Amino acid sequence: MEIKVSLDEYADVQFIKKLLFQLKGVVNVEVENEEKSYSWNEIENFESFAKVMEQSELDYKSGRHEELTDDLLDELFNKK
Repeated sequence: MEIKVSLDEYADVQFIKKLLFQLKGVVNVEVENEEKSYSWNEIENFESFAKVMEQSELDYKSGRHEELTDDLLDELFNKK
């Protein structure tokens, strides 16, 4: 049998695990982080991704775009 517990980002996970292990019958405590990462293939296969790419191409062809500076790109991608 399993029990699912959702915690907020400020929860003291280690303390909660210790508490749960004190309960009779608890044999395992696993902590999962819901932040899922996606492969490039999964991203490309999302219908919404295709729509965004199509709109981006149409915007570029019609001249509705801005060029980004290297500084801004570095900041966006956490490069220093």
